[in-house]
Amino acid sequence: MEGDLHDIGKNIVISLLSSTGFEVTDLGINVPAAKFVEAVKNVRPDVLGMSALLRATVPEMGNVINALEKAGLRQNVKIIVGGLPLNAEYARRLGADYYAEDAWKGVEIIRKVVEKS
Repeated sequence: MEGDLHDIGKNIVISLLSSTGFEVTDLGINVPAAKFVEAVKNVRPDVLGMSALLRATVPEMGNVINALEKAGLRQNVKIIVGGLPLNAEYARRLGADYYAEDAWKGVEIIRKVVEKS
C-alpha cells in the first residue's frame, strides 16, 4: 500500500502461492492506487491481494478499490486484504470481497476463488 514499506507478509503469501502453481505479479512496496489500476487493467488477474502492516496505510486499500471502481475494473477482479491492523469488518467497510487473517488462510481463499472462476 502507498506509504507502507513492509513486505514480509506479502512475500510469504507470494511464496506460498508461487509454490502451489499460481502466477503472481508483485507490485512491490509503497504502491499508489494508480499502479494497482494499471496492473489490473493490463494483467487482468482473477484476484487482487493487498496487505498492510501500518494502521495509517489501511485506508489506502479503500482508495485502490475506489480507483478500480472509477476505472470500471472493480467488477472484473476479486479483492482479498490482510495485515495486522485489519479484521473482517474493516475489510468489508473498505469494499474488499475477502479478508485473510494469515498467509495460509489467504492462499486457501484465493485457491477457492480461482476454482470457482
